[in-house]
Amino acid sequence: MDIQEQLSRDFSSWKLPGQELHRFMDALRKRGPVASISFHGMPAYLLTRHDSLVNSFKDTENLPPERAYQIGIMPLIGENFQSMSGKRHRLYRKLATPTFRPRMVERMDSDMLRVIANELIDKFIDKGEADLTQDFTMLYPYIVTARLLGIPRDEERKFADWVIGLLHFTADPERAYQCRDELWAYLDPVIEERRHNPRDDVISQLIHDEVEGVKMDNALLKSHIGIMFSAGSSTTHDSIGNLLYALLTTDGWPLVRDGIARRDPAIDEALRWEPAVSFLPRVTKAGKPSIIEGVEIPPDTFVFMGISAANHDPAYFENPHSYDIDRGSDARSMTFGHGPRLCPGMHLARMNLRTTLDTLLDRLPELTLISEEGAAPSGTIFRKPDKLQCCF
Repeated sequence: MDIQEQLSRDFSSWKLPGQELHRFMDALRKRGPVASISFHGMPAYLLTRHDSLVNSFKDTENLPPERAYQIGIMPLIGENFQSMSGKRHRLYRKLATPTFRPRMVERMDSDMLRVIANELIDKFIDKGEADLTQDFTMLYPYIVTARLLGIPRDEERKFADWVIGLLHFTADPERAYQCRDELWAYLDPVIEERRHNPRDDVISQLIHDEVEGVKMDNALLKSHIGIMFSAGSSTTHDSIGNLLYALLTTDGWPLVRDGIARRDPAIDEALRWEPAVSFLPRVTKAGKPSIIEGVEIPPDTFVFMGISAANHDPAYFENPHSYDIDRGSDARSMTFGHGPRLCPGMHLARMNLRTTLDTLLDRLPELTLISEEGAAPSGTIFRKPDKLQCCF
């Protein structure tokens, strides 16, 4: 691969399926910790080394984490804890994320997750063949979130369509705003009803929870529901697909089928090997240039945290491009970030991955990938298989 030719292409258009991305990151890493790229026609930068990410995740002065959300998702769904800073961020993060804390995840009904997985499998198992991205991975996390929120089952698919529209904000902003308006119009009466008649669901919890005398108003309630769907569900969808690709293109599937103790290590290794969020955007501070890893970067400039590059840095991981179930859990993985903004949904994500893996192994023990077309994870910021055509 010609490095300059790839760098001349806009970062938003990079596909680099499977090992192509990791080999390209190897080449960039050898040139230095910071690579110059373009993003939607604007100059931007990409961090390529593990130690650079550790340093930069902690550098909230030069790379304030809220700025990327203020530029990206906030214009669509409004202010949320991700777009806030300081005390307001800490306060609203506590209000927004109780469902994702380890203690709450442990109390969550895993049977509910298993029921959803089985419902989806029931729809295609008799066919003997299916594209698991369309028939399973794309639907499962949106249905889980809808049920946590207490959305009626006959409206779950409508919710999934709205959220997919939100996720395509950059490609089709008109459609995204239409989906946002329809979702908000649906939620207004639901929020009002739950305010007077709370249930055992996340919407009721968000309405009635209070931290330091503060509760969410309706605008913040809707924006945080939007974040749960768009950020949480989409990355779970991508992670399930990446896990299945890893297991089905190596000797992993029979290993985890026949060895229950290997399932959690298989999930941890897949999260390292092909993280769903491969490049996390940050934006430099306003007003004056920032020095990032010795490079002066102008204000208001996108800097992409190369999570996938860090997870494949040979200075930290032996044979990093190999999917090795027996590698062992490694806290150095950057998949869920690092520092004060560690991903709040990491525990629920792992629970979803383990439940879906257990259910698929139980129902489809002979699952086999029958076509490599579209199977290798591709993309930059979000990375996933486009297709997983399998027989069982």
